[in-house]
Amino acid sequence: MPDDQTTSAPRTPEQLAAALAALLQPDPDVLALALFGSAHSPGAGQDAWSDLDALVVTRDAAREHFHPALGWLQPLGEIYCYDQSSGGHTAVTRACFTDRPQLDLVITTEGALRQIGRWPGVPFWQGVRLVFCRSAEVEALLSGPFPPPKPSLPTPEEMDHLGNQFWFKGMLAVHKVVRNDLLIALHLALDMVRDCCLLGMILRDRALGTNVHRHGGMGNDTVAQLQAAGRPYTAEGILDMVEQSAIAFDHLAGQWSADYHEMRGPLLAQVRAAREALGVRNQ
Repeated sequence: MPDDQTTSAPRTPEQLAAALAALLQPDPDVLALALFGSAHSPGAGQDAWSDLDALVVTRDAAREHFHPALGWLQPLGEIYCYDQSSGGHTAVTRACFTDRPQLDLVITTEGALRQIGRWPGVPFWQGVRLVFCRSAEVEALLSGPFPPPKPSLPTPEEMDHLGNQFWFKGMLAVHKVVRNDLLIALHLALDMVRDCCLLGMILRDRALGTNVHRHGGMGNDTVAQLQAAGRPYTAEGILDMVEQSAIAFDHLAGQWSADYHEMRGPLLAQVRAAREALGVRNQ
């Protein structure tokens, strides 16, 4: 059977939640399991592509048994890939199973939960659905209410750095094209496209007041604006990518700040000079 086929239908988030509860409930080091996000209310907004957002509260000395450890997840299925992060109050494991859905697991301790008022953001701010809980104190702490998370927006200095690096990548990419180093030129040009996407995401977070987006849509116009950059990976195509990214970045940066002044002129002049040097028709 080909590697990209499976022998059974993907599990639903509710099936994964039941398997997670059966795995954790017998463990006395786990004080509570709660579901949040789209799993907060069963059937409300969930579909075959929904992730399962789960909160595990452990005894203070037991967190290391669940993060960064992954072996305890093996009874839930084969992990295809994963991402992990940790902070002072929580640890996060995002595991993709071969049969879906993705498990986004937030792990905290009883002691950390007592300090929830000091957390920089509460991922389960919309409320939780308790699957089981052994502690009345933990249950009370999880009852909320919690303020919605605020996006961490860049400072003016960080935006200046992003812009300076963007224009430097563009100038360097053009020089690499002329020198026939298409490998590095393409790497730089693709990074410019990525920077435009990053700026588009920052704008969306600011407009919506959060960096939690269950559905997309807003920002797709940025992708459409970059569509012209999707040319073949030739010298001409890479120069087109640099040009379109420069136009898009100026447009996005202008939305970020009314004080922004367009910067693409010198770079586009370099693009035109490179086309002439290579015998490529200018746009």
